[in-house]
Amino acid sequence: MEVNLASRTGLLPGLFLQNRYLIGVVVLHWAAAIVIGLLTSIPFNAGMTGILGMLFSILLPWFLMVLLFWRFGYMAIRVQPKRPIQWLLGDLKDTFTDFERMLSGAFRLMLMVLMVGVFSYLKSIIPALNEFGWDPLFARLDRALHGGYDPYALVMLLTGTPMVTTAINAAYHFWLFLVYFVIFLACFAKQDRRSGDTLLLAMALTFIIGGNLLAVVFSSAGPVYYGSLGHGEDFAPLMATLRGFAEVSPVWALNVQEALWLGHIADGPISGISAMPSMHMASSTLLVFYGFRYARWAGWLLAAYAVLILIGSVQLAWHYAIDSYAGALLALLCWCLAARMTNRGA
Repeated sequence: MEVNLASRTGLLPGLFLQNRYLIGVVVLHWAAAIVIGLLTSIPFNAGMTGILGMLFSILLPWFLMVLLFWRFGYMAIRVQPKRPIQWLLGDLKDTFTDFERMLSGAFRLMLMVLMVGVFSYLKSIIPALNEFGWDPLFARLDRALHGGYDPYALVMLLTGTPMVTTAINAAYHFWLFLVYFVIFLACFAKQDRRSGDTLLLAMALTFIIGGNLLAVVFSSAGPVYYGSLGHGEDFAPLMATLRGFAEVSPVWALNVQEALWLGHIADGPISGISAMPSMHMASSTLLVFYGFRYARWAGWLLAAYAVLILIGSVQLAWHYAIDSYAGALLALLCWCLAARMTNRGA
């Protein structure tokens, strides 16, 4: 009955109309990947989409647990009902029986999973499209912008201990859960739907323009692979320090970096090396903008996290500092463009 009612009231056409910009961007991205695959003789493989879908299914129970605790806290602090269990069960029932909200959220989530799957394919073939060649210039620009010093040397003065490095690495790895969780929230958001629309569109634009297009144009691998690419030993002290830290406290980034390099040179299980711009920083910056739309405390909390991402990107040798600066600027531009498009389409 609910499905028939949805059809009679034009729910599905409204769903496509509401998300027309996101649909258009994702479809164009997908079509471009197919064309590039044909032109390069590297078959387009959207297998990552299935892996991402499986990852979401694994993370979903954790997302729901976080949201359950959130609603419980909201009930206990703000609502304070006389019958808390009855209120909480009613709140959950209202949420999960909202057919329009569930359908819209699932559709938007599917689009984002498809986008990231295509993004991953294009990222994995960057060296075939344009060999890594910008690293020496970015390293020189970094020194020029930081008084003649490598940014990692300045960062290490503040956070260069084994335990702090482990904590920063943990925050850096937490990025995956946080970004996916906020995307999940934006997909199923009921209040302030326009902010969710803006975040999803801005995220898609940022990953496509920054993580694919600009990553190909400014193809670079990052400080961790500087020596392996034959550019010299400029970052050998940083890598030696990180390995030394790992003997005292875990530095998980080293294992991931090794696996990615194996994927680059020998078709290993994981691949996709790219430094410019930093998508960790770009997406974290988008979360800051979205957070301030929700509440000032959320915005400042996410801003503090973005600073950790900036520090971690340099200290863990993933990026030149300029990669993160460019990522933040790109995020700002894509957010403004997405906000303009979604406001116009409201």
